[in-house]
Amino acid sequence: MAKLEVGDRAPEFELPDASGRPVRLSQALKRGPVLLVFYPGDFSPVCTRQLCGYRDGYARFESLGVQMLGISDDTIDKHRRFTEEHKFPFALLADPQREVIDAYAGTGMMSGGRAHRANFLVGQDGRLAYVFVEKVSLFHRGADELFEAVRAALQAHVQPPK
Repeated sequence: MAKLEVGDRAPEFELPDASGRPVRLSQALKRGPVLLVFYPGDFSPVCTRQLCGYRDGYARFESLGVQMLGISDDTIDKHRRFTEEHKFPFALLADPQREVIDAYAGTGMMSGGRAHRANFLVGQDGRLAYVFVEKVSLFHRGADELFEAVRAALQAHVQPPK
């Protein structure tokens, strides 16, 4: 896995959401910037706390025009149950083969061999405007901290001329 940096083109992908509907990054970008939230797994204490915090602060991200997509290697069915139980207003995408996880965040020992906890903001131009990969999966960006980082990244992100 090559390390992605701000300014790099975001790798394209298509993954199913909790209803089995395909979500393609390039299609989502037509509606605005996309915040990719990689996390180790549904129903774990830290991941549940993290995603519930993002759920509770989601209106702030929407006010910036940002869509959020959660990605883990859990199944569609597990994502559906997790979404129903916690009422997430954003899609959870299933990547059981870890192809997208490997292209972006990678996996590691500190996350039990699962996805690193990471955030990638993709600007509408398809380039990364913000990149953060947590070194220890017990920690995560809180909603307030992530919101401020995303807001600052959007202000600093200059789209190349068309």
